[in-house]
Amino acid sequence: MILIYSTTEESSVGKTLKKFYIKTKNMEWRVIIITILLIISLIPLTSVYHSNAKPLPLSPLNSNDPGITFYDEQIFMALNAYPVSTNLIAYVKVISQTSDSGYGPAYLLNAITNNDWWYQIGVAYNWPYTNGSFDPGFHMIYMVWNSSGDPVIGPVLLSFNGNVNSGDEIMLEIEISNGNIVLSAYDNSTGAKAVVTVNANGASSIVTDLNFLHGYITGLMTEWYHLRAYFGGELGVVYRLQYLTTSFTLGINEMYLTSPPQSIASNEVAYSVSNNYTFYDLSYIGAFAASNGYYFITGDLYPIFLNYKVIGGSFNIPINVTYFYDSFKETARLPSLIFVDSNSNISLPSMVLNGLSRIISLNSTPILANRSGNLTVYYQLQYFININVPVNASINGIYTTLSSGWYNASIKVAISPFTYYPNSSRIMVFSYPTSQFTLNNPTNLTITYILQYYVHINSLIPLFGSINGTNSTIFSGWYNQKTIIQIYNITFYQSNETRAIITKILPANKILVNMSYTITVDELVQYYIVVKSQIPIYALINGSNNTLTSNWYNRGTTINVENITYYGPNNEYRDIIIAILPSKNITVENPVTISIITVKQYPLTVYSKVPVYALVNGTNETLQKYSWFNAGSRIQIENITYYINSTARLLMEKVLPYLNFTLLQPINITIITLPQYFLNVSSNYPVYIFFNGKNATLSNGWYNNGTEIELYSTWYINQTERQHLVSISLNGKSTSVAVIIINEPISLKLQYVLQYYIDLISNIPIKALINSTLVTFSPGWYNTGTPISFINMSYYVSNNTRYVILSIVPFNFTVNRSITVKVTTIKEYLVTVNTPVLITILNRTVNTSEIWVPAGQIISISKYVNISNNVRIFYNTTSYLINVTQPTNINVKPVKEYLVTINGSSEWLPSGSVITLTHSIPIYEQGKWIGTYNVTNGMTITVNEPITETLVKTVNGTFIGGIVIVIAIVILGILLLTIRRSRPKF
Repeated sequence: MILIYSTTEESSVGKTLKKFYIKTKNMEWRVIIITILLIISLIPLTSVYHSNAKPLPLSPLNSNDPGITFYDEQIFMALNAYPVSTNLIAYVKVISQTSDSGYGPAYLLNAITNNDWWYQIGVAYNWPYTNGSFDPGFHMIYMVWNSSGDPVIGPVLLSFNGNVNSGDEIMLEIEISNGNIVLSAYDNSTGAKAVVTVNANGASSIVTDLNFLHGYITGLMTEWYHLRAYFGGELGVVYRLQYLTTSFTLGINEMYLTSPPQSIASNEVAYSVSNNYTFYDLSYIGAFAASNGYYFITGDLYPIFLNYKVIGGSFNIPINVTYFYDSFKETARLPSLIFVDSNSNISLPSMVLNGLSRIISLNSTPILANRSGNLTVYYQLQYFININVPVNASINGIYTTLSSGWYNASIKVAISPFTYYPNSSRIMVFSYPTSQFTLNNPTNLTITYILQYYVHINSLIPLFGSINGTNSTIFSGWYNQKTIIQIYNITFYQSNETRAIITKILPANKILVNMSYTITVDELVQYYIVVKSQIPIYALINGSNNTLTSNWYNRGTTINVENITYYGPNNEYRDIIIAILPSKNITVENPVTISIITVKQYPLTVYSKVPVYALVNGTNETLQKYSWFNAGSRIQIENITYYINSTARLLMEKVLPYLNFTLLQPINITIITLPQYFLNVSSNYPVYIFFNGKNATLSNGWYNNGTEIELYSTWYINQTERQHLVSISLNGKSTSVAVIIINEPISLKLQYVLQYYIDLISNIPIKALINSTLVTFSPGWYNTGTPISFINMSYYVSNNTRYVILSIVPFNFTVNRSITVKVTTIKEYLVTVNTPVLITILNRTVNTSEIWVPAGQIISISKYVNISNNVRIFYNTTSYLINVTQPTNINVKPVKEYLVTINGSSEWLPSGSVITLTHSIPIYEQGKWIGTYNVTNGMTITVNEPITETLVKTVNGTFIGGIVIVIAIVILGILLLTIRRSRPKF
């Protein structure tokens, strides 16, 4: 029996019946169909090796393949403070390196957007797949993560449109543009490029203040998967930023990719940067990272600022240094920033020669690169000195013999004019290019000299005579060989105060210098007495009264000085003798200066309407209108304040011609006064003013007549607190003028209000009651004591997108300090269905045609709804599980289905389905379908209710009757034939 039925949609029962129908056909069709199915089943076996695998993610996730164990190593630099807005650029020198498994690293640029999504872009080499295979060579790789910490795109490997070679510098860029994020990688060496554009998901900027919130960072990272735990050993890789970051975090992580991933090792250190020439490094579990805020290095590579200093001057010949970078020998010219393999050698020349100039190294070479940092090598500059004869000289203050050879530059050389010998003889250098110089270049010295002998003069006074016929003073000293010295017998003046008459010269008054000599002279001595006085002086000289004047006096002469007072003409000054030095009575035994000490006095006249007081040589005195004071007296007029009353006074403004002076002539003093008034200020806060060209705090006090004081209406105590001037009362009258002019006694009353800055962190506008008034809240300055209460209202971006406030912290407060209000929201999209359906979200099921769903949330739609045990609704749509990432309209076609049972076999069929009831039965039987419809075999029915039909078989009476008749006829024929044969023959 074959049951065939048709519907508007083919059901599983129909498909089963069709398969049954095919089986009744010829066997060759069955063989053909089986062959086709085998060919189709073999198609996946001919695809690429990665067909059932995905690239490993750019951050640890739960392992998808428990048969393969992966370890993930991450070396990163998080930018804690960096000038980013809508794009982030970094450069990396990519290196082709692999582990034992053949996997290579990814060199990544990472960015967190202001909606807490994470974007990763980089260059991967031999990047592994989940099944253990890998894509050989360099590819661009990218991945996108949402704000919940889940991946939404990738990882994706893209091929470059050209060649990328190991050692090429790649520019990585993440840029927000027109609602999208462009991820690109560009090879600066070959021009190869790979670019992809993804949805920005509402992001408008790249931020650094969300680092580590979900494990995300804005910064750089070298990431490497391995099949076993792997600590360090990476080749050095150098990243370069566009700008200097002032704060960053270095980190090294090793993860074991189980479910969930396990951290084997983790270390993070934050640094603040004050300059770009200091590298900070992090060594951990064999891995190494370093940065100066501009470069970021991972692997066995030390950044070294290599500089040199030449001591003694400048040296213009280039100095080259050799070192190893990723095992390749490199050459750089000092000074340079170099990146050196760890524990490799940095080689420097020990000497650099340039003609008669050279520098020699003061450091041992080679230098072992065992750390990062700044390294300065020192060279000593030297010049060659060529001299024709060794001479005594001072080199940097140390006496030695100067001969031809190499000497340090900048040394101070002083050639001694003499080189001495033990027998009181010497050679005298009388001709040389220079006797004293600083060695700043190679030098050639030619010295000319002569032999000399020492002649000693034993005399109390200088001698005069001739040397080789030329008149000269004869001194003890060195004289050239064969010099003729002749001493004249004259009176010699030892000084202007002592003289002597020569009485004898030994050994002779004329000698020929051919050896060392001592010449002895006997003499008679006189002394010159100097008299210093501004007035005429009289004295008793050896008992006789004479005018005392400066003159020559014999040794033993007695002098007694008389005391005299002297007055000048017209009483303009006077002199009084106050001392005679060294004494009034003197016996001449040596040159003496007799000083007469006098005091000169001048008259002082004072013109003043008030009493005048002064310090005269430190003593307080009242100055009279006319007084005498010593010349040179220090007179300081005291500043006396004259009080008119308690709020007005007079100050000494000027003293003419001087307030403080030394009396050196007759002087007339005039006193000029200045009025002042008292200002009394009353305020609830300190009063800040602009006064005399600068900021000041106003206080009670005396102020000059005409003084101008400007009050600040607003004064900022700090960035979040200020005081605001709200009222001014001047001598009891309210005023709005903030400039006060002092021309009378003033009573000033001021009222301030304290204000604080209330900041807002929110991605939506929010409403608040401020002083009971509903407003849209904005950050700004608010008076202390202001009550602020926020309203929890959802913000509708459009009719199908909104933000629901989760929390406002704080929700309400009274302003008494600076506060940052933080608003946490969740984005929701409106999901609409053309007909009410059962929708399940977060384990809650509702029957609706419209529902708000959080962004990124998954909802499910019920496929069937049972009306009864044999009637149901089938909701036909494209998908029953939907990830809501935008406003969504869902079209559902409800189809009513009934349960159809045929001979005990049941199937759900859509309403309107047509069924032909037929079944094969023997010819001697007849059948009828009994149930919902009572019809004969072969009839067609329409499904518009639940149906139950059972085939009932009965005997076919017509057929049986016909058979009986036939049998009867046959029997009758046989009987007739038998009777005919048995009839007797006649």
